[in-house]
Amino acid sequence: MGKKLITISSVLFLITCVIIWNLSVQRIKLFHKNITLVEEIQAKNKLKDAESRLFELYSISKKNVEFLRDLVEQDLKTNTPLEIPQKKLSQFLHIDSNYFQARFIDLEGMEVIRVENKDSSVATSFQFKGNRDYFKKTLNLNNGDFYISNMDLNMENGKVEIPHRPTIRFFTPIYINNVLSGIVGLNLNAKNWLNSFKGQEITFLNSKNEVFYSGEDEKLYEPSTADLTKKDRFGNAFYYERKVSLEGNQTWTLYTKPDILSIQNQLADYKRSTYITAAILTVGIILFLCIIYMLYKKNSYIDTLNQTIKNRLNERDTLLKEIHHRVKNNLQVITSLLSLQSSFIKDDKIKGLFRYSQYRINSMAIIHEMLYRSKDLSRINYGDYVQQLASTLVSSMKGSDKKIDLKIEAEELHLNLDTSVPLGLMINEIITNSLKYGFKNKNEGLIAIKFEKLKYPNFLLHIGDNGTGFSDEIDFRNTKSLGLKLIHMLTLQLKGTIEKDNTENGTHYIITFQEIEQIS
Repeated sequence: MGKKLITISSVLFLITCVIIWNLSVQRIKLFHKNITLVEEIQAKNKLKDAESRLFELYSISKKNVEFLRDLVEQDLKTNTPLEIPQKKLSQFLHIDSNYFQARFIDLEGMEVIRVENKDSSVATSFQFKGNRDYFKKTLNLNNGDFYISNMDLNMENGKVEIPHRPTIRFFTPIYINNVLSGIVGLNLNAKNWLNSFKGQEITFLNSKNEVFYSGEDEKLYEPSTADLTKKDRFGNAFYYERKVSLEGNQTWTLYTKPDILSIQNQLADYKRSTYITAAILTVGIILFLCIIYMLYKKNSYIDTLNQTIKNRLNERDTLLKEIHHRVKNNLQVITSLLSLQSSFIKDDKIKGLFRYSQYRINSMAIIHEMLYRSKDLSRINYGDYVQQLASTLVSSMKGSDKKIDLKIEAEELHLNLDTSVPLGLMINEIITNSLKYGFKNKNEGLIAIKFEKLKYPNFLLHIGDNGTGFSDEIDFRNTKSLGLKLIHMLTLQLKGTIEKDNTENGTHYIITFQEIEQIS
């Protein structure tokens, strides 16, 4: 049984450990997936916010160009001198510093009005823009439409302006009385707007895949080297991108990277705590199994001791039964010897002494017989014992045809051997005296015996008969009668008292006694 239990415990331990560590690995994978998902959501929200701000920038710029177009158109309709619209454009640039240039270009491609944000200066020498792409495309637009250029670096006189100025051009045609009269536009300096994304690690690529703002280490104004399809070893995207389509087939690419370091740190911390928890659980299970094993060994040892004790108790009970049986047999042998010896005695008085001795020995033999047949070898049912003792005495002394009734009241009274023997001898003497003297000349009568339980270990015994009774001249405490002397001695042995009850007919005794504590 022990080996089987150890085997089962070991298998359960291994299964539990596999489950614990497998769950730990699964939890780590799930945590990694969740924090990656959170990072992805945050990145996409960041890109979506950037897209919204980009659309807002374009929308505001279009409204500003539309506003300038209406101003210039109104002045051209009324043949207002060009100085007036120039001044209006200059004031506009002074109000909004994000735009560094406002222009009106005629149908020939020549700048007619050119205002720059630098000191709100008005150009006196104009450049020819007829060969520029934005001029050609804007001329082909309907009234109210807009041309929006790709973001590129501003050029002056055919050369890239230094320092670099990321520029988006917004143009719209001017129609006077439904006749195309030229184009008006604004040059947006996107540098300030792009710098507002500082710290957000977002990279902006124009339609030519050129970098105009980088949250990474990419070089500005050069083609991007980032592989936006790259994935990590877990299959998660290395970059999150968002394509933004604008008017004029212009496309922006916005991308950002997840915070890999944060993910790694969170994952490392979670791994550490999860593995520590799993290790603690494993150690706890080991300790639990050790405790169970020690308890099992202890219980096995206790069971062995209990079984040994049980076996020894059984052996003791068997031995006690055998002792009681042999004592009873020996007492019967003594009784038989006394009976045999008395048969050779002619003196009736001496023969009576032998017979009464037989009764006394028989009172003890009955006790040992009952103990031998009882499951409880320490106590006997005293009511049954008194019934058997009294019946035997009546039958022996008066014969079975005499009407001597017995009234015995002993409610579930069980007494030990050390109390039963002296109490039985006492009852034997009292019943013998009742049969010998109380019913000397009578064949009818009543012997009553009643036990009452007092506070343990005290008991009360009422015993008597309705015979002729004692003579008032006899002092029952001071008598030469062997029977009465024996009754007094046995009462003292039981730590009790005896009183004669003269309130009723016959002879009655009230006896208190204690159950003698048995020493094992």
